[in-house]
Amino acid sequence: MLPYWDSIERIIIESDVLLEVLDARLIELSRNDEIERMIKEIDRPVIFVINKIDLVTRKSIQDEIDKLSKDGLVAFVSSKNKKSGKILMSKIKQLFEKRGKRPVDYKLMKRPTPEYREAKADIVVGILGYPNVGKSSIINLLAHKIKVKVSKKAGTTHGVHWINATDEIKLIDSPGVIPLAEDDDLRYGLIGARDTEKLRNPSLVADKIIKMFMKGNKKAFENFYNIKLTKEEEDYESIIEKLGRKKSFLARGNKVDEHRTVVVIIKDWQQGKLKL
Repeated sequence: MLPYWDSIERIIIESDVLLEVLDARLIELSRNDEIERMIKEIDRPVIFVINKIDLVTRKSIQDEIDKLSKDGLVAFVSSKNKKSGKILMSKIKQLFEKRGKRPVDYKLMKRPTPEYREAKADIVVGILGYPNVGKSSIINLLAHKIKVKVSKKAGTTHGVHWINATDEIKLIDSPGVIPLAEDDDLRYGLIGARDTEKLRNPSLVADKIIKMFMKGNKKAFENFYNIKLTKEEEDYESIIEKLGRKKSFLARGNKVDEHRTVVVIIKDWQQGKLKL
């Protein structure tokens, strides 16, 4: 398997249209600056696919949508809404008609002679994004059937592979593993690119999730966990204590098992069960 960034470069070069899949709950955090820099450098058209749109309201993310629109087309997708896949497919075709077929220039790559099979089709669409943002779900929507494994565990897709979406459109799926900066545990925990067992500081991630709900939708948090929080109980320590006892996550000495409680919050968030 090619190193990660070589694989990404290959996908960008060989694609006529690119989809960067983003998590609707954390649009800015799920954007990848390096991938977007490479897209601009190689000059390929891009559609920002805002996935999991059913987990937020359009109004709550309008400012981020406006910002994205300056850099490319924006499409909204939910795996629960099959129509959204048809709308995305229509946008792909429209953008392709506008920009046309892009020749594959292997001089752009570090290895001028390709060491792999080229993806060939009337329209080649590359799908990029962090693990767990829903790339596999997008592929299955576009192909109208289950083509790739969908998992809530980060890093399910390994290597680059091709999927026939239609007779004229071929999709290139990017690897599900991405090099992550060790000092950015919070970012990758929130967007689900790193599983809870691989987080160095899961308490930091849970604290951020709690703060987002206490600021943006306290009622949703209370209803999901069936707890009631007073104004004085909106801090991390009080919520972990209350939730841990509610779930009977108790350690020796009748103390709340903080780690088990934190892991539940993070997993519920990453899996889209806890909706902001």
